[in-house]
Amino acid sequence: MLNIINLSKEYGDNILFSDLSFNVFTGDRIALIGANGSGKSTLMDIIANENTPDNGKVTIKKNISVAYLKQDNFRFHDKPLLQEVLEESEEVTGLRKELTAIHISLENQIDERKQKILLRRMAEINDYFEFRDENNSEHQAKAILSGLGFKETDFIRSVKEFSGGWGMRASLAKILFSKPDVLLLDEPTNHLDLEANLWFEQYLNNFKGAVVITSHDRAFLNSVATMVLAIEPDQVVLQKGNYDEYVNTREESLKIKQATAARIEKQIEKQMKFVERFRYKATKASQVQSRLKALDKIEKIDLPRTTKRVRYSFPEPPRSGKEVIKLDKLSKSYGKNVVYKNVDLVLERGDKVALIGPNGAGKSTMLKVLAGVLDFDSGTRRLGHNVATGYYAQHLLELLNVENTLIQELQQVSLSATDQNLKNILGGFLFGGDDINKTISVLSGGEKARIALAKLLIQQNNLLFMDEPTNHLDIASREILTDALNDYQGTLCFITHDRTLIHQVANKIIKVENGLPIVYRGDYESYLANQSSDSSNNGVHLTNEMQSENAQTKRSDEKQKQRNLENRSRKLDKTIQIIESELEAKDIEINKLEALFANPERISDSQKLAEYGQKHKNFQKARDDLEKEWEQLSSELETITADLKNLRSTFTNSNNN
Repeated sequence: MLNIINLSKEYGDNILFSDLSFNVFTGDRIALIGANGSGKSTLMDIIANENTPDNGKVTIKKNISVAYLKQDNFRFHDKPLLQEVLEESEEVTGLRKELTAIHISLENQIDERKQKILLRRMAEINDYFEFRDENNSEHQAKAILSGLGFKETDFIRSVKEFSGGWGMRASLAKILFSKPDVLLLDEPTNHLDLEANLWFEQYLNNFKGAVVITSHDRAFLNSVATMVLAIEPDQVVLQKGNYDEYVNTREESLKIKQATAARIEKQIEKQMKFVERFRYKATKASQVQSRLKALDKIEKIDLPRTTKRVRYSFPEPPRSGKEVIKLDKLSKSYGKNVVYKNVDLVLERGDKVALIGPNGAGKSTMLKVLAGVLDFDSGTRRLGHNVATGYYAQHLLELLNVENTLIQELQQVSLSATDQNLKNILGGFLFGGDDINKTISVLSGGEKARIALAKLLIQQNNLLFMDEPTNHLDIASREILTDALNDYQGTLCFITHDRTLIHQVANKIIKVENGLPIVYRGDYESYLANQSSDSSNNGVHLTNEMQSENAQTKRSDEKQKQRNLENRSRKLDKTIQIIESELEAKDIEINKLEALFANPERISDSQKLAEYGQKHKNFQKARDDLEKEWEQLSSELETITADLKNLRSTFTNSNNN
């Protein structure tokens, strides 16, 4: 369908790719990957004939239609959404004009050979329109729009009313409806929520044509790709399989190259030792020359650059209370649109919560209310003991000081950290070498996102809210973010359409659906298993209505929780009493020894004095250890006592009601 032959493209001294050749066949789904700035979008532009290569060419088989979805170039008329999708493409309009021209030519054409050519072409166009009319119905357009998350009420809205993300979906719907032979898709998953992503995966897996696609969503690429085209530093790699298969093969290839390079270096070192030893001996001249010629013939291995993972540590945030944040009977509306009504929700210490749900369900509203950056109509939002919050959203990129260097930007929020630790953190976020002296003004969108994330994570917040933290990040940067969030010791609540991040970080899922936050205890795998079995037993609707329906179960659970807490309280109290007795005994021994030290003349033997000194040291250390244990257990007992008090108060209130 497509032949890419010896393509080369560079900008100044930056060579994006050279002598790049590959073919695209029916059924291929090629994942085009590479770091930001590696040339993925440029290659797409060249294939779509919107850019020209320095060398090489792209050939497209006759009658093959190509559709190109760009990241931010959606051109619409002021028409209703459904009508915009149904509107014929320029290519189809051109075919209709060609068909009209053929009819006119046939009326005046006498030459039989030319008549046959025109009739053959007319048959081809008619076949195309017959196929198109069978498959491109209004019903099909509505199905595509619904799959991408549009509601039926959206079909009559002007397409210009939609935001940028929804505009991208409209453009994607129009392209899919046109049923091209080749789809060129540049970051189509950027503005798709999980449900739309899953529908789109299924669509592409059933698509009969060819697809060339870029995406930073690893799970999406693993599901869709049949081949990977990787633009790497100094080379382009084409490999069958999905993204994970490419990574595994690349790692194995790198190991082999490293072993080969090490062996060659040893061979060169051995030959050079001989050369250096006998370079100036006439009797060995011919052998030296022979060795030098052999060295010239050795082909050295150039190892591909790999992302250097630097060990770094974020400051451990202060310990919060068990209940980190609580919403009680909270309601929020936008005019007549009621988003939440009488919602109760609790996040606990150590939760790493992924907020999921279709676009428009209220995820961002919930996150902003939790983060304290959006007012609500009624109810309460209460932070737990010793809680300090942080909030990440795209607007933080605009708040970076463009005149600061990277290290200066981090220094503004971490005055106590050493420059070396800040350099390590920057290295962990893929800023190495002279990068730390770059100013914010020269950074790309992805680089600004990385520095904003690093800046947030080095602050001592123990409750973080993050809205689409993977936007603008390539796969390597997303892996860095995943590592950082897994290392983070506080409580986390985030929204993302990157399922890999949800899989690897979340330990609790909250699905927002029809104004109800539904809590699924467990990771994303557990949530998916729950969904596939179509069971709602693990989901708890945190609303007054559901609480009423499940009141008996809840009371039973809370009674059991109370019994467990009471048992733990008794054990702690007993252990604390034992420790207090031991502390008292240690104090007596320490006091005796210190009394002896006050009158050293009573101890004539110096060796005995040294022994008493060591005993005092041992007693003091044991006492310090007991003191720490006493503080820890006393703190735990204090927390349990408060929890029991709240539970008993709850039971009293429910009985009174």
